[in-house]
Amino acid sequence: MPIAKTLLFALAGSLLTCVFTAPLLAETAGSADAFVDSVGVNIHLHYSNTSYSDFPHVKQALKDLGVRHVRDGLVDTKWKDYYTRHNDLGSAGIKGLFITAPNESDDLLLDYPERMKQSFEGYEAPNEYDQSRDSNWPATLSQFITRLNKTVKGDPNTSRFQVIGPSFTSQRSYQQMRGVCSFDFSNLHNYFGGRNPGTDGWGSNGYGSYAWNLSNASSACPGKAVISTETGYQTDPTLTQGISDEVAGKYLPRLLLEQWMHGIQRTYVYELIDLPDMGSGDKAFGLVRSDFSQKPSYMALMNLLHLLSDPGEAYTGKDFGFSLSGEVADVQHVLLQKRDGTFFIALWIEKPGYNVNHKQVVNVPTQNVTLQTDKAVAMVAHSFGTSGNVRVSALDLGTSHSLKLSDYVTVLEIDGLRPLPPVLHAVVH
Repeated sequence: MPIAKTLLFALAGSLLTCVFTAPLLAETAGSADAFVDSVGVNIHLHYSNTSYSDFPHVKQALKDLGVRHVRDGLVDTKWKDYYTRHNDLGSAGIKGLFITAPNESDDLLLDYPERMKQSFEGYEAPNEYDQSRDSNWPATLSQFITRLNKTVKGDPNTSRFQVIGPSFTSQRSYQQMRGVCSFDFSNLHNYFGGRNPGTDGWGSNGYGSYAWNLSNASSACPGKAVISTETGYQTDPTLTQGISDEVAGKYLPRLLLEQWMHGIQRTYVYELIDLPDMGSGDKAFGLVRSDFSQKPSYMALMNLLHLLSDPGEAYTGKDFGFSLSGEVADVQHVLLQKRDGTFFIALWIEKPGYNVNHKQVVNVPTQNVTLQTDKAVAMVAHSFGTSGNVRVSALDLGTSHSLKLSDYVTVLEIDGLRPLPPVLHAVVH
């Protein structure tokens, strides 16, 4: 609701002039740390013939990144290091969601949290089982989901763990599983095929857009909250859906902010490390390369998570009055707040920066936007760049701030109580 609207009267001779300022709207901030906690990463610690076998580097990459959640397979293995390594991550505060399979027994399902005592935080129904060789997959999957939920929720030792629903690869698969909803969260694999995350879609009926993806999940299980256990970009332009490292570094922060805006409870980026070409189509999705060198997407995500991290008890953000004016077409924003009262506004232009069909960069012109606040505030602007680095600059104390926005994310750090120092706990990478 409006919290500031000013009517000024100026008398010039016999002429009465009325000047209206734009109404400032009070928006309720989300918790900055809840956003950080909404981000996870896919890993494959059991892929022993890949860079995932180098666990010390895997662990360091995850810790440096600042994520608290990983996704991997519920693998019944005699290779004890699989459990030891996940528990090691869990002890470092990085918990695991584990993907089940229809042939797994009740005993295994109930025993797995004991094997992953430091790590385990949830079960996931089978991964893209609509692509399996099971010709009767809907019946098989339906029976298993019912059994999984009954087994997990019926045992006092496992009932506290979340159960995430199955992921699918087509709209028709969601329709075939309509009403099979014995789980806590619906699941999406909403890849954008090299397009910008806010795409209106490609193909018929908005295929690939948020509206299309969320409609699929809702059609199967209306009203169920959603988690995305896979999304990301292939950073190899020679691939059909591949884009450059630089474009992926631009898109990934926007993708995670868009996921948050659309109410997706958690997003697991696919994936931590580039895989070799194993015929599965998983090539080049990594945030880091096979030698653990960091891509711009890794750097951008690391800087975003570290900027907003605010661990502690659950926190509900307060209201902040502001307005955006000027060249605001396609400008998106997310308002967050830390426990100390500091607000953060992430701003960006949500337009395509790459034509994936023609393999061409698309120039997105900057836009001049004015941010008006209900009281004088000082700001620090954290502007993300081409390598995932962040440039930090201070804005003067005032109620009106002129901004030049681009299709890279800019995060404004705002202290509404007192002027900020020129740079506030910023690390530039």
